[in-house]
Amino acid sequence: MSGEDPALLRTRLNELKEALRKLEKEALELRESRNALNSEVKELSAQIRELTAEYRSLKEEAAKLRERREELYSQIQKLKSERNQVRADLKALSDEVKALLNELKTLRDTIGRRRPDVYELRERLERLEWEYQTRTLSPEEERHYVERIQSTESLLAAVERYDECLARIRELRQLILQKRSILSSLTARIKELSSQYLEVKTKLAELREKVNAMRSKLSEMIEKKEALRKKADEYHAKYVEKINEIKRVREELEKTAILLKAAELSQILSRRRAE
Repeated sequence: MSGEDPALLRTRLNELKEALRKLEKEALELRESRNALNSEVKELSAQIRELTAEYRSLKEEAAKLRERREELYSQIQKLKSERNQVRADLKALSDEVKALLNELKTLRDTIGRRRPDVYELRERLERLEWEYQTRTLSPEEERHYVERIQSTESLLAAVERYDECLARIRELRQLILQKRSILSSLTARIKELSSQYLEVKTKLAELREKVNAMRSKLSEMIEKKEALRKKADEYHAKYVEKINEIKRVREELEKTAILLKAAELSQILSRRRAE
């Protein structure tokens, strides 16, 4: 050891000090770069958490809208089915009215322009039947009574049927008015629900666009975060490597300093001996 040249050792010591300063500077830069990237990763992570919460909220809102859309669709289909049934009922009622009106026309031909009173016809029939049963009639008179009784019975039946048709027509027309009112209400309700359905459908489409855009943004942010994390890990690995190198240089520096002291001391002792 004492044979080492102090000048060479001093030069080596200075080189090591310079190398150490350079390494410490590089290590500091690496640490700062790593910390900056870690801060950016941390900030991105916070943004991702916030955006993920918003994304989940939008997904929940979309699920509720889809549920509402299906509910409205089901209600509309049910109301349309009811409306179709009401329309079918209206057609059946209208067809019955038409049939009864045609029957009335035929009955009018039988009854004549002046409709006889039912009670008068019944009294006439009772009188004719009484006379037919109580009087002594010739064959000609008997035939005449039978014809009059049959004619009166036919006319009475026609008048009674005529009255029945009129009453049924009035009843049917009242039912038709009620059905038309129901049909109008159903149509208005279907229109109202259809408007709500279209509104929900539009909102859902807009929300779907937002969700898709947010999903893409989240994917980009996560990808960026992973890239930054990877870069930060690389800087950290280089930083650790640099710290180990600094440790090695410091050890060599300490060793060289000891050698230099020993060489200088040896040189001093040699000069003293020479004196």
